[in-house]
Amino acid sequence: MFDSLKSFVAYFRTYPLRGVLTILTIAIGVGALTITIGLSSDVTTALQESLAGVGRRIVIANATLTEDGSINRQFPPRIDGRVTSVLASDYENLRDVTMVAPGRVQRVEVGGDSFQIRSSVAADHRYADLMNLRVIAGSFFTAEDVQGANRVIAISESSARIMFGSATAAVGAQVQSATTAVVAQGGGQRLRAAIEPFTVVGVFEDVSDLERNAFGVGDVIVPIGTNLPRGIPSALDPNAVVMARLVNDSMIVATARIRDIIDVEYGANRPEGVAVSVWEGSIGGPAPLIEESRRSVASFALTINVLGVIILIASSIGIFSIMLVEVLNRMREIGLRRALGASKAAIRRFFLSQSIYLSLLGSAVGVVLAVVFYRAVGESLIPFFETSGLSAARLDLAGPGIPAVLISTGMAGIVGAVFGFFPALSASRTPIVECIRDEAA
Repeated sequence: MFDSLKSFVAYFRTYPLRGVLTILTIAIGVGALTITIGLSSDVTTALQESLAGVGRRIVIANATLTEDGSINRQFPPRIDGRVTSVLASDYENLRDVTMVAPGRVQRVEVGGDSFQIRSSVAADHRYADLMNLRVIAGSFFTAEDVQGANRVIAISESSARIMFGSATAAVGAQVQSATTAVVAQGGGQRLRAAIEPFTVVGVFEDVSDLERNAFGVGDVIVPIGTNLPRGIPSALDPNAVVMARLVNDSMIVATARIRDIIDVEYGANRPEGVAVSVWEGSIGGPAPLIEESRRSVASFALTINVLGVIILIASSIGIFSIMLVEVLNRMREIGLRRALGASKAAIRRFFLSQSIYLSLLGSAVGVVLAVVFYRAVGESLIPFFETSGLSAARLDLAGPGIPAVLISTGMAGIVGAVFGFFPALSASRTPIVECIRDEAA
């Protein structure tokens, strides 16, 4: 091993330009592979964070889902507000089980100015954890706010800037929203329009277009129950559904398990049964965009990883050519080593170790190049990322990561060993007499 290392250093002294160019060629291949593996991992992680973080966000509805994606809700509803606690306690693979309904906040007034709301949602206090909402000012509303149907709201960062100028200025401010209330009239009841103030308690970071379109995350989120006229219990909202995070189970298994739990809890003495549908998406129905995004990112990751491997293999061909030249130039030395008792295996190890030295040195330079250029390459892909509906803010471009470095370096070593093996094998198989005769000629 020591002899091969001395020979490796001597080669660089004899042919410095050739050696440097070979190292740079290998470095480019290793750097490209390190960057592609790191980017594919970061993009996949960012997509997973956008879609759920850990697991899948699913919708559980007291309804029948038709083949064309339309929802036929069972009326009157067969389940009630207890369903969230029932599912959370009976199904260990459900997390952040939340009751969600349309928010019905379409327009608000602030200081005499009227603002159109893009979308609103009514939910309980677990909604922020379910949707991975990052609160940047104030806090999300609490379980007490939900239980008391307090008129509080959480709004998106962009909404806060438009209505109040900044996120911090929005916290504690009030917005006026049109609502309805049940009032007594002539021995009966009727609905009366009213304007009620809602207090902004928190501002959350804007979500990506994918999260907004796929999961129905609104710009305004109110405690469930406040979306209904005063006097009507939230349990009577026919459009309410349950949303939760599913972990460690497939959709098929989860659907069967959820139906069994709900049937046991609510199906007794109901010959018609309880309609239950489970899907991945929003309260409005399944979101094909989710699977399309997964396929798009998977194709992107596969493509750039294959490209990185091709670049590495192409750049490592230089190892083969250099080792072949080395064998041809040192035929007499090979013959003398064999004559002095060196085995074929020793000759193979001698030249194979030199090819591995080339790979390792090139890998070290390649990793440095990957770290230096990683952010620049990653930022060039942000337009593709945003076109897919994902938020570039979730893309971590700090560096390729240790797994990417280890994989690319390991592959470089393997490729270098393969390309160095064949010249080494040729050197060990050449008869001693031919080695000396070729050199003498």
